[in-house]
Amino acid sequence: MPDVIVIGAGLAGLRAAVDLIAAGADVVVLEARDRVGGRVWSHHFADGQVAERGAEFIDGNHTEVLALAARFGLELTERDSTLDVEAALVDAAGRGVPYHLHASLIDDWQAWEAALEVLQPNEDFEYRTLATTMESLSLSALSRLVIGRDIRTEFMLPPEHVSQRFAAEIASRQIAGQRERHRIVGGNDRLATVLANELGDRVRLSTPVRSLDADTGAVALVTGEVLQAPAVVAAVPLPVLSRLWPQIPHGLSGVGYGIGGKISIQFERRIWRDYGRNGTVLSDRAWGHLWETTDDQVGDRGILTSLLSSHDGAAFAALPEGPDLLVRDIERLFPGAKGLAGERVHTDWTNDPYSLGTYTCFGPGQWKLAQAPLHSAHGQLWLAGEHADGFSGFMEGALRSGARVAAGVLTHSR
Repeated sequence: MPDVIVIGAGLAGLRAAVDLIAAGADVVVLEARDRVGGRVWSHHFADGQVAERGAEFIDGNHTEVLALAARFGLELTERDSTLDVEAALVDAAGRGVPYHLHASLIDDWQAWEAALEVLQPNEDFEYRTLATTMESLSLSALSRLVIGRDIRTEFMLPPEHVSQRFAAEIASRQIAGQRERHRIVGGNDRLATVLANELGDRVRLSTPVRSLDADTGAVALVTGEVLQAPAVVAAVPLPVLSRLWPQIPHGLSGVGYGIGGKISIQFERRIWRDYGRNGTVLSDRAWGHLWETTDDQVGDRGILTSLLSSHDGAAFAALPEGPDLLVRDIERLFPGAKGLAGERVHTDWTNDPYSLGTYTCFGPGQWKLAQAPLHSAHGQLWLAGEHADGFSGFMEGALRSGARVAAGVLTHSR
């Protein structure tokens, strides 16, 4: 019998397992997929370019990610995430127009940022939403489109599903000029791979769990095999955990969860640059938000990635013909692109049975209700994942939660 069973070989589960093993614990990691990394999943094109199917950006203050990258010798790219208002397009009513040519946008965006600065990560802002914040401003229709799209990109749900407190919690962990500064050269999932290499055959791939018993530490596999340990770490998304653990507290089962996916398309050359554009588009179409994911990669070819967010994006992600529909709209924005479009990469996280969505998005009243059960042991069961850390939705949060849970298990076992 192992000392600890870890369910899930994403960054949270891998980090917990590595820390536990370093302290001398006997650990087994159960992963339903045939790969490690979970929602950190990189796609490699034939010419060596990379697109992230899941988690993409690393902030300059994501110290856990940066420390592990340095420890394992993983090189980071450097990029500037500042919005170039002359090179980015706003696509509304079938017309793509440079951001800076929309007279209302700059002033309205400044008003929006000022309204966000008022929000604080405390109970006063727990039960109100970002839709309320938007409604307090006299925004133009176009500004409502752009700001609404930005919210959906950040939280993967619409403004009425995002609590002001949660938005303030996320903002409190972001530093101006440090946003979205890095990717890992060769793909972010290299971080998962190097952690898994530390674990060796302790990681059991293609081993889905059917159920778990928090009181006894019993974990039943879909094969019928039952494992048991004094401690179980569940490092899976909350919607998945709800299926494995019928007794999950209401404060966790009710937490909001983003939906959507991604489509990445490689083009023979970066035709958007011929038009003086950088590939960034905010659209009223269901595909929503487009950017160049090779802005920090070499080569004549270039990749545009669309983040399919919230309800319209999730519906688009579920369409088998989604990539071709996206190419058609890219051709409208950048004529000539269709003939240059090559490999398409299509990821639907909402309908992935081992994710059932993208990442946590706390709605009104949910943050306060969830914190105690997220950070407590439940009998033999401990919870890890991006949802169990203040850096919710980020690789940083997953790693931090894994380290915290490992330390808790070790302290409890002494």
